[in-house]
Amino acid sequence: MSENQQPLVGTRLQDIAEKLKISASTVSRALGEETSKRVSAELRAKIVEAARAMNYVPHPAAQLLRKPRTHLITALLPLQLESFASEYFGTILSGVVGASREWETEIRVALIDPNDQDVMQQMRHVAAGAGGILYMANPLSVRQLVRLEDLARPIVVMGSSMPPQIDLDEIGVSTVSVNNQMGVYDITRMLLKLGHRRVAIINGPDGLRDPAERQKGFVRAMTEARIPVDHSAIVHVPFAFEGGLRGWEQIKQSSYRPTAVVCGNDEIAVGLLEALTKDKIECPREVSVVGFDDSRLAPRVYPPLTTVRQPTAEMGRGAVELLASRIRNPVAHSGAEHRVFPVEVVSRRSVAPPMAQARG
Repeated sequence: MSENQQPLVGTRLQDIAEKLKISASTVSRALGEETSKRVSAELRAKIVEAARAMNYVPHPAAQLLRKPRTHLITALLPLQLESFASEYFGTILSGVVGASREWETEIRVALIDPNDQDVMQQMRHVAAGAGGILYMANPLSVRQLVRLEDLARPIVVMGSSMPPQIDLDEIGVSTVSVNNQMGVYDITRMLLKLGHRRVAIINGPDGLRDPAERQKGFVRAMTEARIPVDHSAIVHVPFAFEGGLRGWEQIKQSSYRPTAVVCGNDEIAVGLLEALTKDKIECPREVSVVGFDDSRLAPRVYPPLTTVRQPTAEMGRGAVELLASRIRNPVAHSGAEHRVFPVEVVSRRSVAPPMAQARG
């Protein structure tokens, strides 16, 4: 029996590669169900024939890694230190883990590098083997969002990662979000009903979906009350404590002096409270402050913060329910679904009517 006919026990990919004088990665691609087309037909035929002649059997562990596990959901977070300390991500993941037990799914967390422009390639790599994907990493472009459908598996994108300008009815992936616009609309209306007429907003970064929707709610409330919105009353800063400090400095440099400030999130609001304290401005007697999130900080700062509560844990649960139902029955759940969770205003002591001399 010739060497080509003699079965070999325990043949490795490297053995086939050495015989054909090619790389082991090329052999792996040629023998993989999802990657075989990346190797030319002629070379693929040689590799398959060599593998058959050498009695190559894939290692069971390697087979498990390549074969999609339909019960596995991969949650994608941004690769940055803030992700591990973020209350937002932590609370969403708590809902994800809780729902995964009920739906008997397995959760894997992977990270997307925001500095790597090829997001799709990263997703193909880190989500290999997953039956479904929950994306809540850095904001996607419209082009990237459209290309998600190429991954050919159930995908849910958190609303905060969506492009601001896209209509959800025009996309083929499911989303989970909160009613940002209504939340800021309601809390701005509350300030207006108390008598505030000079209201500013220190919002999150320009160009992101959450700040864009929250700003729409602010402008809508002011417009309905027939109060002109001064351009200097809208400030964009990072979603961070330092953003509140910076936002107040910008407002101070303008002629617009608000009696109330709506903040894009609670961290901005806490930074603003610190800035007001440094300037010896009393909250809420001189300036009322409201936030968005109802984070752990909100009831612990002074004064306790009036804010908009968003149900982040429920959002995580909703995302798993969408994915698991599509994994189990892809035919019955073939279309995209968009779940928008309601929010509520939580009143605390950071809000009061404006002083008499500030009215009007």
